[in-house]
Amino acid sequence: MAYNLLLKFLSRIFYMKVLFINTLYYPNIVGGAERSVQFLAEALVHESHNSVVISTMPGTGVQTGEVNGVKVYYVGLKNFYWPFRDKQNPALLKPFWHLIDSYNPFMAKEVDKIIEKERPDVVHTNNLAGFSVTVWPVVKRRGLSLVHTIRDYYLLCPASNMFKHNSNCEKQCGICRIYSKPRGYYSNLVNVVVGNSKFILEKHILQGLFPSAKQRVVFNAYKSNSVPVISRKHKPMRFGYIGQLNQAKGVEFILKAIMNSNIENFTLDVAGRGNPEYENYLKKQSTSNVCFLGFVQPENFFSQIDVLFVPSLWHEPLPRTIFEAYSYGIPVVGSNRGGIPELIEEGRTGFLFDPDRPEEFLKIIVKLVNNPDLVYNMREACLKKAEEFTPERIIKQYLQVYFESLEKDC
Repeated sequence: MAYNLLLKFLSRIFYMKVLFINTLYYPNIVGGAERSVQFLAEALVHESHNSVVISTMPGTGVQTGEVNGVKVYYVGLKNFYWPFRDKQNPALLKPFWHLIDSYNPFMAKEVDKIIEKERPDVVHTNNLAGFSVTVWPVVKRRGLSLVHTIRDYYLLCPASNMFKHNSNCEKQCGICRIYSKPRGYYSNLVNVVVGNSKFILEKHILQGLFPSAKQRVVFNAYKSNSVPVISRKHKPMRFGYIGQLNQAKGVEFILKAIMNSNIENFTLDVAGRGNPEYENYLKKQSTSNVCFLGFVQPENFFSQIDVLFVPSLWHEPLPRTIFEAYSYGIPVVGSNRGGIPELIEEGRTGFLFDPDRPEEFLKIIVKLVNNPDLVYNMREACLKKAEEFTPERIIKQYLQVYFESLEKDC
């Protein structure tokens, strides 16, 4: 207790410069990781510290910019292609892309130049696809403290999800072991490793990564612009799903479960995009009370539903949509996969089910449809839960992590 208070005190009186490294950064937004890093970097500036970010971009060279007080370096990715464009990446080059990405000295050289120029106190790496773990020895040769946050399975799996043939990989396959060998070796250099969920941290530790690092769990930051509506009552009950439309996310699971039931008096809004062929397939699996909305702004989506579904089949580390739902006072029905159980308080902010047992999911639906007051009575608890993920709260936890990393590096 006294140690934590000391760290909080130090974070207020000492100026700190943190250099973040993440695959993407604003305006190149694809998933939740880049949003979380942005919230974190900006919150650090708000606390009178200094944030610098290095991310990748298509093309060549290095460009600099400033986003809400944060200096950002955009480094042209030195590999066969930049994988975050709209068009399909060349399949024949993918194995070679991943081979270079297992150890990319070209990107390490660019990062080293920026570190020499910026001279940070702490380097905080996040998603490293494109950079590779070669940035870790660069940081340590400079004598700097190194913090790494695990936000996906990149260090264990080239696909970053450990999900194949519509099922979770319980262990690494041969290809994954080959690609990830340098990642495991260099993880020994990290001072403090942070999991954005307990599940994903333990998954990596059990695989032998980060043997010398202190271990911490810090949830992702989420900045809400929502205006919660407490008294809304829809008849029929309106359920919703928002996110990518693919097998791992479990949308197909929802649709098939509903189709094989006789539950009435509810609607389901599905927001998001996916492969056009797969989208058409999902629509054919749908009943008349299911509406596909395509891309929808979160504020427009959440203001029109009563309950959010997060039916992930893969071990999703920490779905951002759960934070968003809570900020609107909306309870969540989620699968018991990955870090999802760490966010849902059973019967208070939502309910959990096992995707291998569809009857559990349907039982929850029946309960909510028949007892709408149960949903409305959970809203205050959801709003309270949302306060745990504010950037102001999360940055205080990370400041403690940064000071711990400095202590360990002394």
